[in-house]
Parts: sequence; structure tokens; C-alpha cells
Amino acid sequence: MGLSCHWLSDPLAGMWLCTLLPVLFGCPSGSALSGARAWLLPRQSPHFDRPGDVIVGGSFSIFRFSNGTLSNFTAPPAGLQTSSVSMWGYRVAQSFVFAIEEINRSTHLLPNLTLGFSIRNSGDSAHGALYETMGFLTGQEEPIPNYTCQHGSPQAALVGDTRSSLSVSMARLLGLYKFPQVSYSSSLPSLSDKIQFPSFIRTLTSDLTSSHAVTQLIIHFQWSWVIILAHDDDFGQQASSLASQVLTPAGVCIEFYLYVPSHQSLGKIEETVRKMQKCTARVVLVFLSNYNFQLILYGLLAVPVSGQVWVSKDTLHMALALTIPGISQVLQGTFGLLYHSSRAIGFPEFLAHLRPSQTPEDMFIKKFWEFTFDCMWPYQNITVTEGVQFCTGNESLKNKPHPFPEVSKIDAAYTAVYSIAHALHDMISYEHQDGKGTNSQDFQPWQLLHVLRKVHFKTPDGSEIMFDANGDLVTKFDIFQGQKTPDGVFHLVCVGLIDPQASSGNKMMVQCPPLSAVKAAFQGSAKCPDWEPPTAVLIAAHALRDSLQTKET
Repeated sequence: MGLSCHWLSDPLAGMWLCTLLPVLFGCPSGSALSGARAWLLPRQSPHFDRPGDVIVGGSFSIFRFSNGTLSNFTAPPAGLQTSSVSMWGYRVAQSFVFAIEEINRSTHLLPNLTLGFSIRNSGDSAHGALYETMGFLTGQEEPIPNYTCQHGSPQAALVGDTRSSLSVSMARLLGLYKFPQVSYSSSLPSLSDKIQFPSFIRTLTSDLTSSHAVTQLIIHFQWSWVIILAHDDDFGQQASSLASQVLTPAGVCIEFYLYVPSHQSLGKIEETVRKMQKCTARVVLVFLSNYNFQLILYGLLAVPVSGQVWVSKDTLHMALALTIPGISQVLQGTFGLLYHSSRAIGFPEFLAHLRPSQTPEDMFIKKFWEFTFDCMWPYQNITVTEGVQFCTGNESLKNKPHPFPEVSKIDAAYTAVYSIAHALHDMISYEHQDGKGTNSQDFQPWQLLHVLRKVHFKTPDGSEIMFDANGDLVTKFDIFQGQKTPDGVFHLVCVGLIDPQASSGNKMMVQCPPLSAVKAAFQGSAKCPDWEPPTAVLIAAHALRDSLQTKET
């Protein structure tokens, strides 16, 4: 197919965009377009593109943008600079590539169609995500609202982004065109609203679902005296209110609700730490971001507080915190949840064999390599500083594993890509069955979205994938516990399961393994064992519960 330039379908959407984008990107007029935008985003943002019959877009927080000064609104803001590389974000982007390559090799899934992709960097900023989304939709480096100029293959969907604030910005734009968006990490409850976000789907659950699930853990372990530590934003208020509604009728008393500002406030953090010193409850139910959670833990390192059991809806909170030296002194007892999702079998080996020379079209890999291996590429006309190590390109990520691989979800984009591929496959198959013979390169985004919402399949590892009416993944939660080895190393070990679908009223089914499975798990296995529901109670939970009840009385 040749060059195709045209206005996008919805004229009202175009009017809306023409109003919105000048505000976001600083484009006061057509003549000022290039100059005004230059001070907001890097002049030429890097992409990682690969051709195919149908293109899947990906938005990832790979290079973070930073703006060192706050605007006083008397002059245009300074340009954003790349401040760091997200080791997690780049690995997730590679799981996107791994999934597409695996699908293209398949003889059963889309056998006569090759998927291509366009990976873009949102910079972990909302306007970066929106700018790249516009660039992907329009096919232009300098996007013109509601106007597309595409070379060749049609676009199927966009995978991304990481944080909910980024995905919300993207979803408001993509929803105007019913263009499918599949997020792998955004869990904000309001994204379940299909009136506001009609084309948004995610391969994880809503925060409210996981918050409800973690309250079942409190009830199951019969902890009756707890503290709730939450953000003072909408989610923190909703989650703590939901916890109260579930826990209070079950006989659980809440000693304190401690609210922490969602924005950085060291004064409030110190105040919260002082209050926690006075608390007698030893179970802390956490609804905080990683950053504020870690600040609280740092504060507790300096005070004589011990014996808390930390319970979080997100095991990744615990994993990230445990990588910080000394924090394990505070996190002696930890429990967290992790939603069930597919595992990308072979992905660790794929990463281990990754080399910059093999993918010259990857415009992110060299900077990622420098940050990961603490080296510098030898360039011409460069002054060599003593002690600087040059990159060879033969370094291996096998020697640089991501911390806590069992829970860090570095293959998070894998399921999202498979969801899109199965929807494409089903859409083409349905049309052929009806005798319409649809051209796989001639379809509208809303047609794919309709099929994507109803997709139901199994990934290569056997995981069953389907979405509910809100576009959220239908899944279960693994229960992870932080356990210390004789060598003093912390491991996150899977010790149970919570099934939201097997529920009765406000109660979800909590499954616990038999004794043999618990012992196997205590020896350091991160994989959740298979068991029949429910047969025995966790030995560790009983011991912890008994010790806590002794302290409470």
C-alpha cells in the first residue's frame, strides 16, 4: 500500500483535539507549531519500528523526562531532558517485541499475517504519552490534530502505558476514535468506566478489586487490630472506605486511618511515622505508591518500632522496598498479592541473548546498555576520562537480572500483545465464516475493539485470558510472603491464592495449600503450587497470628 493521507473519521473529535493539543503542546498557531513544541519535548523522539502487514503500537516509559525548574507561567517552560533509563520499562518493551516475534513464528495464530510494531517512549510523563500517541495515530513526527498520513500497513491497537495518569491521557484521546488501547500496568479504578474510556482494556485488575481481595487476607488470618495507611487522594479514600466496609462487619477493629499526601511532603511523612510509633496495632494495611511507601519505611528505620506485619494489595511494593539496603529490618513480616497472568516462557533467554548489533533499528538499546552496564560507547572526537569503561556490545543481561523476577512482571506486555493478536485472528476468521472475506489490511479500529472485548483464549503457558464487561482481566491473586533464608536473604514465596470469582457476598474464596505444599514453598519456590480449595491453614499464618494476638492482649 502507498502513502495515504486523510482526515480521521470523527469531525467533532477533530474540533476537540484542535482545542486540546495547543494547550498541551504549546501550539498557538500553525506558523508557531515547530518552534513552540521544541521547548516541550525532545526535537526528534526515538522510535523502535519494524514493518509488518498490520502494525501494533507500544507506549513505554523507557527514558524518563525531567524538568528541573517549576514554571512561573511568565515564560515558556524549559525543554525536557532525558534524566534516566527505566530498567523495568525497557525490559517490558522487550517483552512486547518477544511476543510479536513469537506470534509471527506461529503456524496457528495469524498464520498468513505478519505483525509489525512501533515502540515509543512516553518519558513517564502524561504529555509525552499523549504526544507519542498522536504521532502514532497520525504517522507524523509533527502531529496535526485529526489528520493522518500513513505509509502502508494499517494500525491495529496501542499497548500502554505504565502509570494510570499516562494511560488516562491516552485513553481520552483514543476513545474518541474507538481505537483499542490495552494497558499492562494501569490499575486506576476509574479506567473501568466504559462511558469515559470506551476503548480501554487492561491485562490486570482494578485497584478496587485487589483492595477488596487484600481485606480477605486480613479476615482469613483472623487479624483483629489493624492500621490503614493510605494516600489522601480519591483512590486512597475509596480503598480505605472499602476496607472498612468489609473488615468492620467481620470483627476487625481499625486503630487508625493514616493518610499520606500523594504529592511529596516530608513533613507529613515524619508526622505519619510519629503516629505509627504510638500505634499498638501491629498489622499495617497499605494503600500507598512505591515512593511514599519507601519514605515511610526509611522513617521507621530511625525509630524503635518493630514487629509490624505489612499487608499490601501489590507485592511489587514489597519487592522494590526490599532491594533497598536496611529496609528488611522494618519489613520483617510482609504479605502481598499478585494477579495471575501468563508467563512468557523463554523470555529470560531472549533477554540474555539481546545485543545492540542485532537490532540496529532499536533507538533505545544503546542508552539502556550504558545505564545497565555502567559503560560508554566509544564515539569519535570524544575525550577519554581515566577509569571510564567502554561498552563492547557483548555484555549479557544474564548477568544483570531484574530484582525479584518472580514478581516484577518484566514480561507485562506479553499478554497484551497476545490479546490483540487473538482479536485480529478472530475478527478475520468471523468475517471469512460469514462469507465476507474481509481484507486483513482494511478494517476499522472499532471493528477490532468489538472483538477484543470478547476475546477468550489461552496463552502458550496455558493461562486463560478473558475480560469482564469493564475491560478488566478476569483473574485470581497469588498470595506472596516475604521470607528470610538462613543467609539473611529475603525471598518472596507464594503461599496461597484468592479467587474473586468464587465469592459469596463480600467474601472471596481464600485457598491455602496442604502441609506438603507449604513446606515446599518455604524452601524458596516462587511458583505457586497447585492445590484443591481449601484444605489446610498456613503454618506461618497461624504462628504469626498467635504471636500478634499475644501482643494485642
